[in-house]
Amino acid sequence: MQKLKTPRASEPNKPGCLKYGATVFCALGASIYLIIALTGYGLTDTSVRPLLFVLSGIMIAVIIIIWRPRSKKAAEHQTIYEAPPSDEISEDLFPLKALEDDSAEPLVSYISNGRTTWRADGQELTDEDVAYLRQSSWEKARQYYENSPNPKFHRSFDEHMAQSQFHTANAEYIDKLEQDIWLPNLYNFNSVDEAITHAQKALISAQELAEYCSKTSIGQQYFEDMWLHAHNSQNPDFSFIDKIKERYKDLTLNYEERKHDFAVHQKRQAFLQIADDEVLKVIQDNPAILQKDLHKQFDPDLKPTIGTAVSHLVKADKITRIKHGSTCELYPK
Repeated sequence: MQKLKTPRASEPNKPGCLKYGATVFCALGASIYLIIALTGYGLTDTSVRPLLFVLSGIMIAVIIIIWRPRSKKAAEHQTIYEAPPSDEISEDLFPLKALEDDSAEPLVSYISNGRTTWRADGQELTDEDVAYLRQSSWEKARQYYENSPNPKFHRSFDEHMAQSQFHTANAEYIDKLEQDIWLPNLYNFNSVDEAITHAQKALISAQELAEYCSKTSIGQQYFEDMWLHAHNSQNPDFSFIDKIKERYKDLTLNYEERKHDFAVHQKRQAFLQIADDEVLKVIQDNPAILQKDLHKQFDPDLKPTIGTAVSHLVKADKITRIKHGSTCELYPK
């Protein structure tokens, strides 16, 4: 494995050859355009002088932009630490440490929240930092795929090309079936019956697609890699079809319970539209009410929404919270 080049601590941001080259090109161009515009040397049509002044100004502006100091905020957002493919990224900060080399100079450490990365020593990110972080992110992703138990990450180039050609040749039929094979959030549906109908349709389409793809070995491989070897941050290799089957089984075997869950969810969603006003009214009628007792003034099914409403009211500066043991007293403002 190629060793990553480690940036030095507090090393200045050195301009590259491209930056110098662009500066020289723009400076020469601006000078030539300006001289011709002022002297008229070589011009047969003096009406182009204003255009030459504009071109000269543009090149000068480019030089200014190239050499304009970067703000710390812009530098921080220039580099995003790319973790292995995942559906969710943790908000917890975690340190990134540069790989060691043979130099005695101190190494650079980085801090990342999953989206933005900055230097632990407070210095601005340099171009070398950016290059190192990009390379280390690529290396991390490469190792993730190489060590994955998922067989689709270990296909040969020819196999990937064959799968792509298979899909292209049969795209109209395949895409029509695959539009039905998906698993949205359960509460995106209006009822349990609607969710069951969707699962049934998805499984029927999956069966038809499996039969169609099984006619050739590369088609079978396409179906397996696409639907039987899915992956996310929690599971590197799972069957998407099995997930749909599990939902269908749960909804049908626990129909009444899931029907009740849907009703409660819809009740909470409706209450959230007026929750802030309703909770504020209770606090106004009951100054110093304890937050832990606030939910008792409402339908028990609405308990999870009360804390959300309190947070909204605090942010809107409509109520005050005063510590009282393990809870808080609530007062209107």
